Amino acid sequence: MAPILYSMDASPPANTVRMLADIIGLDLELKHVNITVAEQKSPEFLKINPIGSIPTLKDGDFVLSDSHVIMKYLLSKYAPDQVESLYPSDLQTRALVDQAMYFNTGVYFIRLKAVTIPTFFGGLTETPEKSKKDINDCYKVLEVFLENRKYIAADHLTLADIALLATTSSAQPIHKLDSEKFPRTAEWLSRLEQESFFKKIMVPGVELLDKILHSIWERNKQKKL
Repeated sequence: MAPILYSMDASPPANTVRMLADIIGLDLELKHVNITVAEQKSPEFLKINPIGSIPTLKDGDFVLSDSHVIMKYLLSKYAPDQVESLYPSDLQTRALVDQAMYFNTGVYFIRLKAVTIPTFFGGLTETPEKSKKDINDCYKVLEVFLENRKYIAADHLTLADIALLATTSSAQPIHKLDSEKFPRTAEWLSRLEQESFFKKIMVPGVELLDKILHSIWERNKQKKL
């Protein structure tokens, strides 16, 4: 039986896990959870995951949340032959991968949520100027990560790239990356956009997120008239 992933196509963290699964050739059973109406906080879902977040993985009786943790688990269990490439054992390289993923979950994605949550539940009608600055600050960090290499933490694709790719591509409907200000990040993003796993998962995911945001922004504007 395939592991179950509770997810939403427009969710960057859920799409992080889906990209990893595609890379390692793992089939997942997807179960839709609509976070725009807080289905992840419903009593039914909280029985599955008391944290009330997506993605949530259910592998048999084992339940796990947080996209970065789920990626490590799935990689180790279902593609051990690819661990060395995607999550290298070299102490410093693995530390750089972890550093980037902690930045993603602790800083970067939170700055996207500072726009999406008030959009869904607080009447926001556009990306605030402060959020644009905050996201630019994250792009600056990516420029530093990419200063001496073509990938985030190594000379090849790792879990760090997968995680930050999902967040960065999903940030574009919120605040588009300026390629002149952030050329290394723009080149990295453009290069990874050519990968089959990106085209399969992130292209429709970002299109859906863009559609959802602009639809709700317009609806919120109409409510204020």
